[in-house]
Amino acid sequence: MNITHIKRERLFKAGYFIIILLCMFFVSCAGSQKHAGTDQSGSHDEAVNGREYEEAGHTIATALSTGNAEAFIRTINKEALLDRAFAGMDQDSQAIKKVRADLYTALDRTGMIMSSNLGNSRRLSFIRSRFVNNKHCALIRVDMGDSGLSYLDFMLDKDERGAVKIIDWHDFAQGQLYSDSLRQALILILPHNEMLIRTILGMPAVDQKTVEQFAELARLSRDKKYEQWLEKYRDLPDSLKYSRIVLVTRALIASAMENGHEYRLALQDVNRYLGDDPSLSLMLIDHYLLERDYKSAHRALARLHEYTGGDAAVDFLKANICLTEKNYADSLRYAQMAVKKDANFEDAYLTLLVASLYSEQYEIAVQTIDRLEYNFGYNFDPDEIGRLSGYEEFSKSLVFAAWKAQKLSSANR
Repeated sequence: MNITHIKRERLFKAGYFIIILLCMFFVSCAGSQKHAGTDQSGSHDEAVNGREYEEAGHTIATALSTGNAEAFIRTINKEALLDRAFAGMDQDSQAIKKVRADLYTALDRTGMIMSSNLGNSRRLSFIRSRFVNNKHCALIRVDMGDSGLSYLDFMLDKDERGAVKIIDWHDFAQGQLYSDSLRQALILILPHNEMLIRTILGMPAVDQKTVEQFAELARLSRDKKYEQWLEKYRDLPDSLKYSRIVLVTRALIASAMENGHEYRLALQDVNRYLGDDPSLSLMLIDHYLLERDYKSAHRALARLHEYTGGDAAVDFLKANICLTEKNYADSLRYAQMAVKKDANFEDAYLTLLVASLYSEQYEIAVQTIDRLEYNFGYNFDPDEIGRLSGYEEFSKSLVFAAWKAQKLSSANR
């Protein structure tokens, strides 16, 4: 691979990484009412001795990264997932029983689509199993290259046979639980009534007009009529307009439209009303960078660090924000932390190279070039690097001269 250009900044674009999970009834493009919390308290013994949960996390990541739909579907406890989706609803209702049975079958299709979307072309890394809000969770990082990074956090529990299975998952790119996607889809399936909408929205009181407005938004989202969705959104009462579900959905729809102006406005409102929500930290990175509010961007990453328990991708994002701030010393430090935590994180090495050049740490730059060549198959041409903007001082250094001589010597052997 002949490198003619290396990006100076690799910034996160959370809004443009949208995994749309399909089932036979709907396309979900809505936000969540609930989210996995940040409280990682719990039994130390459970966290330490949860080897079987660790193994389950590896199994899930392997199934998804290889596109093995059957293996991934086997890891899902469908009944437990549907219990969460239908929580608070009339379980004796014949309509709910029928829809639940249909969704049980449709979850196989969801598993196949997830495996297809995430398999092979995307880089998945199992980060760790940990205990969050009294639930075992398996955290998986999804690396989409230039399209961004995200996490899938799978909530795990043992089924009646003692096997560790998925009971729900949280998509950090969308800030939602999958069970919430299913709940929102029920608006399009079940007869409309105030109790159902109130349960889904989590509002103490909902009138018939609100029911009709929310149902119309759900239909427009399903049918991908995004311009009409935004028009209807503007007429909503504040109680619905600034609810979590609608705010997050608005941001995702604006992103799907690739409408930069609407996306920016949507993120401003998400930040105004939900800015402290750790499950939206990734989404809000876009907003903070657009506003050049680097202090808030670092706070969002601190919340993400706390939630994940620390990950190379968080350090990588910190390093890139520091590059944007021209804080090259901290950028170098965070990039070094990232590659130390994950020696296979290719993008972190590229950021480390840029940070080392800008901070004039040329020995580190050469070491990083060596790792990129050895680990990832890069082939850096000294003459080409010497002509790149931003690499001029490096090309004049004694370290560069020694590296170039070594490269030529190796090539002539």
